[in-house]
Amino acid sequence: MTSEEKGMIELVTRLVECATGRGQSELFGETRGEASVARARQVAMYLSHIGLSLSLARVGEMFSREKSTVGHAVHQIEDLRDDPVFDHWMTELEEALRLLVTMSDKSGLVLSGVWKETAPTASGVAQSLTHLSSERAPASV
Repeated sequence: MTSEEKGMIELVTRLVECATGRGQSELFGETRGEASVARARQVAMYLSHIGLSLSLARVGEMFSREKSTVGHAVHQIEDLRDDPVFDHWMTELEEALRLLVTMSDKSGLVLSGVWKETAPTASGVAQSLTHLSSERAPASV
């Protein structure tokens, strides 16, 4: 796995963390976890496959899952998108991911020589999302 792929997956998982309140350790956990954790992981795998155009096998490798598990996750999310509310939420996540990826690609051009000596990377943007998610994390029920 390349460092760029790692950065992109981190963008996805930080975005999902912000949206669901489920942390990195849960999304990358070895076990299924609670239903809400499994669903958040399915959303992250779906966004990685659809939003980043990564193969099922590549996404599976990054989440330590079989490609058939990733395929199942993608189908589950596609089925859930029949609900207009869920579909709208997923559309917003896809748009947010698209903007983050575009932003991380162009940040070096914009910031070079202006604010920073080096361009932010995808993982730098993901770290910013981590900070945001820790500020916005919902209280435990």
